Amino acid sequence: MVRLPPALRPLFPYLKPAWVRATQVAAPVLQRVSARRGGWLPTGSVATVEDAAATTGGRCVTVRPPEHVARIGLAGDPAGLPLSDRSDGDHFERVAVAELPRGRVLGPHRVVVSGRGDLVWDVSWYFGTTRPRQHPVFLNPFPAPPLDVDGRLAVLASRGDANYYHFLFDVLARVGVLEQAAGVDAPDRWYAPAATSFQRELLALMGIGPDQLVDAARHPHVRAATLVVPTQPDMTEKNPPWVVQYLRERLLPQVPVGVPTRRIYVTRGAAANNRAVLDEPELMAHLADRGFEMVDPGWLPVTEQIRAFAEASLIVAPHGAALANLTFASPGAAVVELFPAGCLLPDFWRLACGVPGLRYRYLSAPGGPRRPSRQKSIVRDIEVDLLALDRLLADLA
Repeated sequence: MVRLPPALRPLFPYLKPAWVRATQVAAPVLQRVSARRGGWLPTGSVATVEDAAATTGGRCVTVRPPEHVARIGLAGDPAGLPLSDRSDGDHFERVAVAELPRGRVLGPHRVVVSGRGDLVWDVSWYFGTTRPRQHPVFLNPFPAPPLDVDGRLAVLASRGDANYYHFLFDVLARVGVLEQAAGVDAPDRWYAPAATSFQRELLALMGIGPDQLVDAARHPHVRAATLVVPTQPDMTEKNPPWVVQYLRERLLPQVPVGVPTRRIYVTRGAAANNRAVLDEPELMAHLADRGFEMVDPGWLPVTEQIRAFAEASLIVAPHGAALANLTFASPGAAVVELFPAGCLLPDFWRLACGVPGLRYRYLSAPGGPRRPSRQKSIVRDIEVDLLALDRLLADLA
């Protein structure tokens, strides 16, 4: 998810690191300015929710211990393409819930701040940052005062929650963390954004109505008598299998689904430098001859997105947030994920490994750079080798 105008997106791999470095330099100055004028910026930081609880009289409960999962092999064309993401995708840190007296959530990037004023890093870090003072929260030294909330307020909001994928796997998954937390009382209210239709629809499917919600979009700064903070199961697109299973169990039964016989092509639209398929008209004509229909998830209600993926026997799609709906694919279905030349991000392969019986293949265009970074991969567009695609579809038929 890159917020630059299309013409500037190729510069993203260079602008992002420069922006992070500039923020790190400016943060100490802006912290002091904020403190002197009674602002609300964090005054320090702690590494984990355990540290935040220990330093503020709260408590922290481990919900799931660290775990390691084994995944099936990654197959596609060209064979043996190296990943554009070198991170470990199989190890998961512990999952926990902290109760923080007078804890806050600050800003549109959902920074958790303890009652002592510390930024809680493990539930707050932002894309592309590696240390607290690189966080964009410090670029606004004078945020509005917090909305005070009585009782127990559970934090679901997370950085990137305007994105469909991150809303499913970083926001709704935190409900699953709380449901597994033995000895932790239920919250009185939930803190989550409800600005978009998909956010409201998904919250409703989870049983969270407007009367139970403090809308993070309307109230970007809140303070609770007790802030209940479930950690995100993972914030690096590893897609733990238990989260995939949890979302399937909670959401699929609410959507009537027919026999999985549809063949669907999932479009991202034509915005340049954003993994758009450059030859999409030719690709769609080619796929239409093979029984495929085009689906644009951005124009569908959530229930229709879930239904489309659950009723599909074959899915072809460029890399993008809409593939979060692979969560709802039926056993025996298959997917071909399209990438720019030389690029291969493992996010949705990892997700597919958690869906029973789902078969996965990747297709990257010939040529291209060798092992480009994630930042370079997400701002490149896609050309599809139709013959290679036919071979993969025949293999999956």
